[in-house]
Amino acid sequence: MKRCLRSSSGFTLLELLVVLGIIAVVLATMMMARPNVSGTQLNTTARSVAGILRLARAHAIERNAETLVVVDPVVAAIGLPGAMRSLPRGISIDVTAAASETAGGRAGLRFYPDGQSSGGTILLRRDGRAARVEVNWLTGEARVEP
Repeated sequence: MKRCLRSSSGFTLLELLVVLGIIAVVLATMMMARPNVSGTQLNTTARSVAGILRLARAHAIERNAETLVVVDPVVAAIGLPGAMRSLPRGISIDVTAAASETAGGRAGLRFYPDGQSSGGTILLRRDGRAARVEVNWLTGEARVEP
């Protein structure tokens, strides 16, 4: 009487499919839980732009003098004429401003000593997403809109 012993030297197809399924579920969960870096950076940049505009308004009121914030879409920069700040790489900027404040591809948002402004809209874009910063001409308030 001979006995055949069957050795188990590998995995069954079912075991392999179960392990691959578990790996797929874990990877899918990790991808969904990954933070949206480009959207976060865009929102942070929009808040920073609004902060620059608020600071310019406060500066105009405090010094009792007009203050101009320049937006240069060509080089993606914003700031006071002598202190431009470049935006993070990959973020583009467009501006809608009064015709009297637009020249040479640049546009300006002017803040007056009484708190008012020339008004305008700054649109930031990255990877198909957009954030808008609105400046109210009457109050000079800068507000981020999603």
